[in-house]
Amino acid sequence: MRTQSAKPKESALELKYCERCGGLWLRPAGGGQIYCGVCARAIAELPPPSTEVKRPRRTGKKYFESEDDFEGYRVSETDFDDAGGVA
Repeated sequence: MRTQSAKPKESALELKYCERCGGLWLRPAGGGQIYCGVCARAIAELPPPSTEVKRPRRTGKKYFESEDDFEGYRVSETDFDDAGGVA
């Protein structure tokens, strides 16, 4: 009777970069992991993303409060340099 010799199990690995830190690591070929082990643990500890839709809000200084403020603002030709618009 013949006995089968035990062959070591082969696994294919591929080089992958972590999409969080940019480090290189090996993953099983065709694996879906996109983060290295350290980053995968860090990502797992983050709270889930919010699904609430927020309306964008306007930030910054409002230059003209009304049309009257705009009427007082005039641009003269001396406000521009002589380069003719060429930088």
